[in-house]
Amino acid sequence: MLHIMKNNKVFLSFLMALILIIYTAPVYANIIPIRELEKAETILYGQVSQSAILQKIDTLEIAIFGETKKGSLIERAEQIIDFVLGKEDGVSLLLLINIMDWTLFNRINKGSIMERIEKLELNIFGELQKGSLFSRVERLSNLLIPMDRLEANKVTVPKQEELHIKLLEEINTADLEAGQSVKFTIDTNFKVNGYLIIPAGTEGTLIITNVKKAGRFGQDASITIRINDLTAIDGSDIPLNIKLQEKGNYSEEIAIGVGLLSTIIVSNPVGLVAGYFFKGKDIVIPAGTVLKTQVLEDVEVYSIKIQ
Repeated sequence: MLHIMKNNKVFLSFLMALILIIYTAPVYANIIPIRELEKAETILYGQVSQSAILQKIDTLEIAIFGETKKGSLIERAEQIIDFVLGKEDGVSLLLLINIMDWTLFNRINKGSIMERIEKLELNIFGELQKGSLFSRVERLSNLLIPMDRLEANKVTVPKQEELHIKLLEEINTADLEAGQSVKFTIDTNFKVNGYLIIPAGTEGTLIITNVKKAGRFGQDASITIRINDLTAIDGSDIPLNIKLQEKGNYSEEIAIGVGLLSTIIVSNPVGLVAGYFFKGKDIVIPAGTVLKTQVLEDVEVYSIKIQ
């Protein structure tokens, strides 16, 4: 459990201790974790730079800590990754920014960490602040994180937990091809035991992995869908899939035929009785339709309790 801090000084000391722990932590791999480093870079800036590894690490260290660090490239990369993405204790830069967003705006804003910090600074101070990323976050946390009232904890999101998603685009087997994506959003806060797991407004994508179009001889259309993982408040990946009424539905991809539509649809803008077949036996699911999904496996998330 993340202890409820009594004051911001304790919290800031905790942050400083975290940096020291990260820096002195043993390295558990003998290779530079390029994928994780690029993920941290994407979270910070919204994109991956094309710089060489040494230059990339130097740039990230200066942005985060205000200086370059000593040690091997592996050690330095691990330090950056642990700060941005978090260690096993669940504390991460992303979680802290999400908590501050929630405290000030009552929502989790979109964008890179740098963009979101700038938005926080403009709303609090009226201007952008100087210094390292760490010092800027420290300054904001002094004002935004109510440690005397914050209840943070490690929560297990159970396998088969139901989550509703709302389509932002139409699904139409007559028009779609394998490999295309369809956007969706989460309309309401997804919570477990009162803890915020996925904030309302979070967007995701369905990937069309196979399309079988309606045939001339009464052959119904079908479509195979995979849902990309959604990101929880602490940066954890939540694996989802379309939820069918049939038991034992735990695969990553689901083939949906005409006969299965009624089992996955919660509501839609034209009403359930209107149906979904506007072009013969093609499958047409309008934008605005709410679909049932389920969590594929237990996931541990560090979160905050909300009303």
